[in-house]
Amino acid sequence: MSEQEIREGMLLAVWDEPPLDFDPDTLIRRVEQKKSRRRALVAVGVATAVIAVASFSLPGLLPRDRDAQLGTETQTTTSAPSSSAESAERRALVAGDRMSATLSARMPDLTGVYATFTPGRHPAYPPSQAKSEDWAPGNVEFAGFVHLSDRIGPTALQVSVARKSFSKDTFCSGASLCQEIKQGDGSVLFAVEHFHDSQQIQKSSVVREFESGLVVEISAYAFNPSNGNGQRETVPVRVGVLTQLITDPGIAWQ
Repeated sequence: MSEQEIREGMLLAVWDEPPLDFDPDTLIRRVEQKKSRRRALVAVGVATAVIAVASFSLPGLLPRDRDAQLGTETQTTTSAPSSSAESAERRALVAGDRMSATLSARMPDLTGVYATFTPGRHPAYPPSQAKSEDWAPGNVEFAGFVHLSDRIGPTALQVSVARKSFSKDTFCSGASLCQEIKQGDGSVLFAVEHFHDSQQIQKSSVVREFESGLVVEISAYAFNPSNGNGQRETVPVRVGVLTQLITDPGIAWQ
């Protein structure tokens, strides 16, 4: 033991007021014990500091790809759902594509079949020069045309999807044919054909009324409803095919 350590031990002995039967060996052991406790306290403090530093440094030590994964998971969880406007626009697009495909399959002689739909219950009619509405949140109504060409020339079917009141009497008024068919989902299908003082059918139309109040209507005329031109003797599509279009299970009208 060094002289300095002996001096410190003597001072400690004086502070502790040692008994009269002073024993140098006991003093030395006491000094060694105090020094051991001191080292232990210092070691504990250092270990605590290391743990604290490691806890703050841990996020930076994680692999970058894991950070990216965590960021991706958070973004997926908190991402906002699609707006109702996007849903309505998407539904109209899917309905138009499906109707075009079904019509082409049912009437293979048709060419250039495609659909154009805009928001609102009234289709954009070029001769009126009226600007169509914009897709807005909460708007489930859309309308437009399924364009087609047959051996006579280009024409179109008119389509309307809207929440509105429907009257069977008004719809069937003046029709030579008026059918009412209950559907499995609770909706009701109505089909009519009009001659309008002609030997040929001038209008064929089907309506599907849903319990929610949504009314879908598809009509064919003896002219092109998308521009008012193309007068012909009879309609290009009869109610049989129109019924297949409006009841196609691949179309979600609502």
